Amino acid sequence: MKKYLMLAGSLFVFGCTSIEEKPVKLEYADLAVSYNEMESAKWQQLERFPARYPKKAVIQAKEGCATIEYVITPQNEIRDIQVVASTNPVFANAAKDVITNWHWNELAKNITDKAVKTQTRFDFCFDTPEQSCKELKPNYSCPSSDIVYSTGTRVVKY
Repeated sequence: MKKYLMLAGSLFVFGCTSIEEKPVKLEYADLAVSYNEMESAKWQQLERFPARYPKKAVIQAKEGCATIEYVITPQNEIRDIQVVASTNPVFANAAKDVITNWHWNELAKNITDKAVKTQTRFDFCFDTPEQSCKELKPNYSCPSSDIVYSTGTRVVKY
């Protein structure tokens, strides 16, 4: 859902937008997405640490999200990484990078007998003293119920 704000004759759009990327030949283009795949017990041994909050976004106090679609092979290789939606390209890049850095090689091989396509949403938000960002209702939205939070804390200079 997009939100609109009019200020002094200028239109500002808030929400999730698609990212245009260079066309890439996808090895598993016809594979259907298995939603919430990462919530199944077979992947629980994988440490899914959060994406690094992009420095540029921290400096500008920007919050947002990115949904990344990817394929996991029976050999625990990650293929066909695609940005489904993102509020900012820096969030999309950080999310894509972290997926490839999760320790897939530490998992047993053949957890799955065939390639699996799934999606993970990364929320980049700032905690407040009263509430963690996981509990806040954000102004932005990207698809996927499988969420990994990258949190930051605003630092005010005096």
